[in-house]
Amino acid sequence: MSLADRLVLSPEFKVRTGRAVALDVAVDRIEQAFPGVEKRAPEDVPVILKKVEAALQSGDWSGVSAGDVSVAVFAEIGGHSVISKRLQEFISQELSVTTNRTLLDAVARGYLVSWAENSEKTKSLSNMLIQKAALLPERWKNLFNECPEFLDAERGSFRVGERMVDAHAPFEWLKRIGMPSPHDDGFMRFAHQEFLRQTPDPRSERIVDKLVSWVTPTGKQKEFGSREAEVVEKILAPWMNSDCPESLREHCVDKLVNRFGDPRTEHPAFWSQIGIPHRRVMLKWLARKSMEAMFEIVTQAEKGTEHGHQWVKRKRFWMGVYDKGQIDEAWVALGKKAIPYAKDLYSQTSDPSFLSFGRQARRDTCLLLMKINDKTIVEGSHNFRVHVFPTPTRVTPELYADAYDLDDIMLPKQHPDARVHDSGGNWMSWIQRRIST
Repeated sequence: MSLADRLVLSPEFKVRTGRAVALDVAVDRIEQAFPGVEKRAPEDVPVILKKVEAALQSGDWSGVSAGDVSVAVFAEIGGHSVISKRLQEFISQELSVTTNRTLLDAVARGYLVSWAENSEKTKSLSNMLIQKAALLPERWKNLFNECPEFLDAERGSFRVGERMVDAHAPFEWLKRIGMPSPHDDGFMRFAHQEFLRQTPDPRSERIVDKLVSWVTPTGKQKEFGSREAEVVEKILAPWMNSDCPESLREHCVDKLVNRFGDPRTEHPAFWSQIGIPHRRVMLKWLARKSMEAMFEIVTQAEKGTEHGHQWVKRKRFWMGVYDKGQIDEAWVALGKKAIPYAKDLYSQTSDPSFLSFGRQARRDTCLLLMKINDKTIVEGSHNFRVHVFPTPTRVTPELYADAYDLDDIMLPKQHPDARVHDSGGNWMSWIQRRIST
């Protein structure tokens, strides 16, 4: 029997009263309701380690509980704290003989967070858990019975990742079989990577939804870390060198923007974790959405006016340029008159593209800014000439700004980098020449 067992059971340390037994029952019920919840705040750990260290030094274990020793066990296995060699040796001796559930719970948690493929430490802890399987707390018995792959010190993460691929909803499956923290470090970090590696390219809505739901479990606060960034890259990767079917592209944009925000204006720290080639795919998809939104908004705003007829030809031209793969990014700036139309279209469609825009101070003029290779094209409504930047006489306007001033953009009349939309359509061939040079 280990010291930790005596701390709980032996009368010379503490007497187990009816209240204590009732407390154990309550703790078990809490554990079932909230598995994996730490019983100690992180800031308490150094204090507890000092207490255990002092007890070990003096031999006086009064006031030290098995729970305190379990904190030391988890800190040692998980590598989260620096502890003395003497305490390490004590923990090693305790674990070799203990039957205490509290300590074995710490061993199981420590095993998972410190898991590393084929490491001697992982193999030793796995063997210990297998040997003491009958003594483990119920949640660990259930987990290892339902999925013994967790105890595989060599290929465990590969095999659990394989089962995650087979599961309809991996997060919910893991919780159901008793995994306290499916998004934890250690074993589950490796399993996550295996899950992504073994998941087929997401060329269907079902696979996209499964990937997004893996990092968006019901009732869990949204996270924006490396795990989530890797999922976004997995979704975008197939389309870096090929065109995504329209319906799937729309589905991906909807899912990614709703979950992770618009990369042009929201969560910049998160989107910066995602590889540039993957971001380019997303920005190009959003460019289409912005262009389509712009044409719809301006068409509605100018319906019945002398300018209303202009946008059929312009839309056909610019969407043709986009479909040739020439437009990399796009952004919209709306005049005050057009904003109510944008909000009305959003209320009809729930499409966030109608609310993704900057503002242009003049009442009537709306702008469409497009990035084509190293050039920025500014198209506009109400007799606005199409402008091509860079130009020596103006600073190139940045995409994704909140506000724009036409006086900072408009070039003088007859300027060679601006062109009137003539009725013969010569402006279109002028644009094609400019963007091909």
